[in-house]
Amino acid sequence: MRKILSSALAISFRRTPLVIPKRTQRLTAALISLPLIRYGFQTLNLNDAYEVSIEDNLNEGEMREVQVGPNKEDAVLVCKVDGQIYCVSNSCPHVGAPLSAGFLVGDKVKCPFHNASFSVKDGVHEEGPMFRGLQTFPVKQENGQLVIRVEKSLLNSPRTLNMVTKGDDPTHVVIVGGGVSGQSAAETLRQAGFRGRITIITAEDSLPYDRTPMSKMTFMVKQQGLQIRQQQFYEQYGIDVRTKTTVDQIDINNQDVIVGKEKIHYDKLLLATGGTARRPQLDGVNLGNVHTLRQFNDLELIRNKAKEAKNVVIVGASFIGMETASAIKKELKDQVNITVVDSTTTPFERVLGTEVGQSLQKLHEANGIEFALNVGVKRIGGVGQVERVDLLNGKSLQADLVILGTGIQPNNTLAKDQLKLSPNGGIETDVFLKAAKNVYASGDISSYPYWVTGDHVRIEHQNEAVKQGYVAALNMLGRPTPLTDIPFFWTRQWDKTLAYSGVGQGFDEVIVDGDLSQQKFIAYYSRKGRIVASASMNTPNAQMIISEALRLNVMPSAKDLKENKTTLDEIKKIVLSKGASCHCKRAGQCQAQL
Repeated sequence: MRKILSSALAISFRRTPLVIPKRTQRLTAALISLPLIRYGFQTLNLNDAYEVSIEDNLNEGEMREVQVGPNKEDAVLVCKVDGQIYCVSNSCPHVGAPLSAGFLVGDKVKCPFHNASFSVKDGVHEEGPMFRGLQTFPVKQENGQLVIRVEKSLLNSPRTLNMVTKGDDPTHVVIVGGGVSGQSAAETLRQAGFRGRITIITAEDSLPYDRTPMSKMTFMVKQQGLQIRQQQFYEQYGIDVRTKTTVDQIDINNQDVIVGKEKIHYDKLLLATGGTARRPQLDGVNLGNVHTLRQFNDLELIRNKAKEAKNVVIVGASFIGMETASAIKKELKDQVNITVVDSTTTPFERVLGTEVGQSLQKLHEANGIEFALNVGVKRIGGVGQVERVDLLNGKSLQADLVILGTGIQPNNTLAKDQLKLSPNGGIETDVFLKAAKNVYASGDISSYPYWVTGDHVRIEHQNEAVKQGYVAALNMLGRPTPLTDIPFFWTRQWDKTLAYSGVGQGFDEVIVDGDLSQQKFIAYYSRKGRIVASASMNTPNAQMIISEALRLNVMPSAKDLKENKTTLDEIKKIVLSKGASCHCKRAGQCQAQL
């Protein structure tokens, strides 16, 4: 087995010199500990700001964490890019990860947790599950020192990018779907200067919110904490959100969205309808205490019942099922028995392969989760309420609660007889996410040509939904912006995170670098000798580096990886020598791609 990544990417780093983009000079790493950096500067605690002086000795491409306030998190990130010094927030606005532990390529710093990325020149967020950017702070060069002034009120405060509000423009953009993709599109429109009407229509009873923590932190999240923006935000920027409203049909010829007897005319339409949790066609699937997990109401029902359940059966050994198993067992411990049932031989087999799936299965088993694999469900039994799950092998599992983690069904009803549907269930679009004249689709519902392979793919990831909303918005405004990113997602189970980048469907080989038994590895997914995706655990910044390599098309071949000819450090050097490819600023137009 190949030797795992060297310690040069350890997450504890706070100073990481990198090479100048577009040069081929060799990467060097100065391993300077955080305390040594902190001794090198002086802080003045003013009434409304901190003023910090550090030595003006940053190398080109270097980023450095600088403590400015009394608390550990009171730090900023100082970088030298293209000969200029920049200072931005060090805390990622998503979940607070220290960006100094991330990866700097060109002017972009990538968060080590969820692949969010920000320009250090202006703090603008460019990728990831993000709706907020970084604060920027002024830096002066005086007498061999860098003098940084940080307003206390801005120190750890995420930044909303500049937006306009509704004006006299009569153009009407209608967004059907109140998830993160629709939210991203609405915000991008305002950031790009669009002053027309924006209407978001959602069948849910709440403002747009982030679903991803619900299966990962089942007992910790509250709905208000999941909301992306509060009501005041929509009022301030003139975005009309119509909750508890179901669209009955669309008329693409007359450009109308029909709600009951009401016709809502649009100039541009974005379908971001997401998906509905699948309920398999089984006897008893509608008994009491048989639940899917898609909306917050589902979460409340699940966690309330779980607290009094003795036996929980989870049908489906993929992400929702396994994350929920981890979250419930971790909270309730021996109070509850949990069995995961799946017809595959290994959890995550279709997406992560047998080797990685077995590693995660062992992690769950070590924490008390039981499995019934390579067997299907025959029926769900009970009178009024679920009592058992009968398997096709003749066995039965007692159950007070059944959770169906059996995937989602794209909400494509509105598109039928109006738009072309892909075999994967999504609305077929071009690379600009256009489905028909003045009609676009984004998020879980979009089936678009993946620029790496040309195959139409439908991606159900948070980061991708946000990115697609952004791309769709720019194209609706007539600013041609193709979708040319590398999808990324993460899963968290038993306080361990697996990160994944690329599109691995159809992989025919898995190359593992590291120790699967310790969940410390990088897995490379190959298709006809070409690396198309990767997953990793406990290998800091691996997917941030690999996603850049995939996007730059500089990944080594499967043969080179198997023969130990290329390590992650060497992939990092290649990425840095190539420099960052075009990173469009939000709401801007990418001239390089036209």
